[in-house]
Amino acid sequence: MMNKNNKERKADLSTDEEIRKLVIARLKVISPNTIKCIGNEGSFSRDELIERVQKGDKIGKTIERVEMEWLRALKNGIITTLYN
Repeated sequence: MMNKNNKERKADLSTDEEIRKLVIARLKVISPNTIKCIGNEGSFSRDELIERVQKGDKIGKTIERVEMEWLRALKNGIITTLYN
């Protein structure tokens, strides 16, 4: 039987995995020639960013956070408000 902490941890992993898949899917639709600069961390190609998200390293986590913030802003109408 799984205790509450294990269930919560499993839910967190599932959520993390779902977020990772979503971010990777979003990255796959942009041009392979796209370069993104991540602050003072450097410039990364689309494929490098996909690899970083898959690894879950510092850059990958940054990309996940940025993409999720962008999607939340889009959902809440902040993005469309800025462009209207």
